[in-house]
Amino acid sequence: MTFTRNPQASVAELAIIGSQACKRQAPVTVSAPMMEVVHLKSMVNATLLELLPAKEISPTHLHQAMHYAVLGPGKRLRPLLTLLAANSATDSHFLRMACVSELVHTASLILDDLPCMDDATMRRDRPCTHIRFSESTAILASINFLNLAYGVIANCPNVDASTKVAISAHLSHVIGSMGLVGGQIADLQNEPVRAKSEIEQLYHQKTGCLIEFSVVTGARLSGMDAEAIEAFTRFARAFGLLFQLYDDILDHSTFAQETGKDTQQDAGKTTLLSLYTPEEARGALSDAQAMAIEQLRRAGHEESLLAALVEEQFATFNGAAQRLWS
Repeated sequence: MTFTRNPQASVAELAIIGSQACKRQAPVTVSAPMMEVVHLKSMVNATLLELLPAKEISPTHLHQAMHYAVLGPGKRLRPLLTLLAANSATDSHFLRMACVSELVHTASLILDDLPCMDDATMRRDRPCTHIRFSESTAILASINFLNLAYGVIANCPNVDASTKVAISAHLSHVIGSMGLVGGQIADLQNEPVRAKSEIEQLYHQKTGCLIEFSVVTGARLSGMDAEAIEAFTRFARAFGLLFQLYDDILDHSTFAQETGKDTQQDAGKTTLLSLYTPEEARGALSDAQAMAIEQLRRAGHEESLLAALVEEQFATFNGAAQRLWS
């Protein structure tokens, strides 16, 4: 099936994609294309289950922790970005590759929550993995998720070797010191910053780079040209900035019910919100949204279901900002 946006489908209908959010919203009439996306998310969940070692296989405690961490409530935004960027059928190899970003994302969340990192207690409306199991089990589960991610890429059928190499190399960069690892250690050190651009780069490392990997992987799988890949790369930087700004807003506020995780985790840290006036923050949100929309247009996705999903996220971001500054 090919995903195109139904002009009759309202942005509000897209909210069904969110897992926990669905429970908090009034029922909506869901169009056929939106039902396809709901089905797509269920296929992502089923594929994640297939990729995991069975809980009954030794070491059972480790495998149970992995199931707990990755199969809990989640929007599956990153796998959806891969599949919608590819604008492709739900072939098994597309689904497997799309799940790579969710495996890596889960690993990063487990590590972020550890007492030696952010020292969090809640994630996705449940106790963090290290609390439900143990710190050592959580760390090993995270390592195994990363190992599994590379294995999924290497063993994925119907994908040519050059594409696998490109995806693996990209993932190595995303995980490493120029990506997630670098963003996490910079966040922990909280060194003084001299410019907003430095925080924006940190935000890209913490959030945008994995979003970039997700959409660019979709582009690579569908054989898009270098121009489309560059447009998706620029889109990811803008969308990642928006996502991290939204996270800052939630952390700064008392909207814990919307996050399913601890708030006030960034108290005392330098963030864009701590540097911006409310008006400047609104301007940053607006500029990033305009950039994201323009880059989707350049990639040929201005009327796609991917664009609709992004638009729904914009509404969520803007709603949180309005409540914070109202």
